[in-house]
Amino acid sequence: MAFFDWFKLGKDKNKTVNVVKLKEEAIGHGAMAAGGPAAAARAMSKMVDQKTAPAKVLMVQDGVYSQKVTDYALKMAQRLDCEIIALDVTDDPLQFLGERRERESNRFYERAKKSADSFSLQADSMGITTKHVMEVGDQEEVIAKLSKQDAGIRYVLTKPEQEILEANADRVQVPVFDLNCSRL
Repeated sequence: MAFFDWFKLGKDKNKTVNVVKLKEEAIGHGAMAAGGPAAAARAMSKMVDQKTAPAKVLMVQDGVYSQKVTDYALKMAQRLDCEIIALDVTDDPLQFLGERRERESNRFYERAKKSADSFSLQADSMGITTKHVMEVGDQEEVIAKLSKQDAGIRYVLTKPEQEILEANADRVQVPVFDLNCSRL
């Protein structure tokens, strides 16, 4: 139908108009194999959330803050103009039972709060927004849970292993993980 024929449709009331519903764009075979259209839609929603959420740095410590990690996190957040989530996590109290576990957990929370308060003051002076989270549990599980809850967490900074610190005392490298492509 030519462009000018559209104008004629309005004049000729006896002429019928066929309406054809176009099919929605199909979801790829990989998404279908992964669990159907609902799973594919959830995966696409996560991808959109990751792209649109403001980037955040997750700084993982164990209650005692490493100056190298905090300095690196602050410089990184300042350069990327993002906020820092300071995560203090340990599984040490889980090896005990009863009152001892509670006592060790409380000691960890007190130490972590003191370190985080000092870090927050330093971050505030640099204009960086911070949030503090404390957990007793497995480090990898807690990181996975937090990154699933907050799509903005893009970078994870952790303390180097003690063996690496001892071997390379003059040049310590802070492990940084980019979660941008690895969440799904």
